[in-house]
Amino acid sequence: MATDGSGNPIPDAVREGTLWWNWPLQQWTWPTVAPQQLNQPINPGWSFGNLVSVTNLNSSAPDIERDVLQQHSYGRQIGRLMDAVSLLAERLPAAAKDDPRIAAFELLVRDVERIKRRAKLSRLERLGEELDDLKREDPRAYQKLQARFAR
Repeated sequence: MATDGSGNPIPDAVREGTLWWNWPLQQWTWPTVAPQQLNQPINPGWSFGNLVSVTNLNSSAPDIERDVLQQHSYGRQIGRLMDAVSLLAERLPAAAKDDPRIAAFELLVRDVERIKRRAKLSRLERLGEELDDLKREDPRAYQKLQARFAR
């Protein structure tokens, strides 16, 4: 028989961890709330969806870049650059306008304008649907809005 450090005998049930009060419960495994293994990356620059994550790994001044991005989106920045380059391309001599890079850029500008027109149309359609909903759900608010835009 096993003994504790003082020489006192330890009952087999205690030594094996099978006390009388928990013996019927030993046949079930109890569900655990916490995972048995947890592998979780710690991301200081979290990003969800197609957001851009600006960190010190991809920018020399991430704080400045985030501040600029809050004021002027990447789309707005690129749009202004495209407008400026388009103006410069229009002023090129005729021989330089045949460059395939200029043609590719002009195609890009046309594609972006087409995408913007399509987005504007869908935005107008959504606005029309919202106005129809407002007219149906709250005619008084619709009349106020109509009067506001009639001025």
